Amino acid sequence: MKNVFLLVGIALSVTAAALFASHTPICWSGFLFSVIVMAVLIWMQKKEQKKNYTVVGKTEYSLQQFEENLKELIKSINELIENKENENYLNKLENIIEKYMPDIDEYRIFLINQLGMADYTKISIPFSKGERLINRSISAAVDGYLEESKNNILKSINFIELTISEIGKIRDEQNN
Repeated sequence: MKNVFLLVGIALSVTAAALFASHTPICWSGFLFSVIVMAVLIWMQKKEQKKNYTVVGKTEYSLQQFEENLKELIKSINELIENKENENYLNKLENIIEKYMPDIDEYRIFLINQLGMADYTKISIPFSKGERLINRSISAAVDGYLEESKNNILKSINFIELTISEIGKIRDEQNN
């Protein structure tokens, strides 16, 4: 409800600023006052949004949850690769991906607000490379090239581990 009031206030201050600016001669005091009010309301709205998206531990899209999913993904992929049976390899791989692979699109807003754009980028780049290799692995398995699939999935683990490493570095920087 607070967000609605802030947004209405921003809209009204924009309207007031436009009216003061369109007056001949320009009413500078009214214009400056409405712009200052607008800036304060925008700052308050941004602060409110950030508070909503960075509640640590209360959201399924926290950095901690992202990291836990990545660790489970690696563990499950390693178990799949160690299993020498090729029966149901594709089904098992798809089940692992469906269960543990975090959807970066769902996490994006929360992680950007929690970490900032620079740190989010440090995480998303290696994650995207790992995700691409996982998709190549599934594609190769669908086509029946199990060795190529296993090679791509093993390469993806390196990038997923790099993502986890970056999360650790970011967490260490935040704690210092």
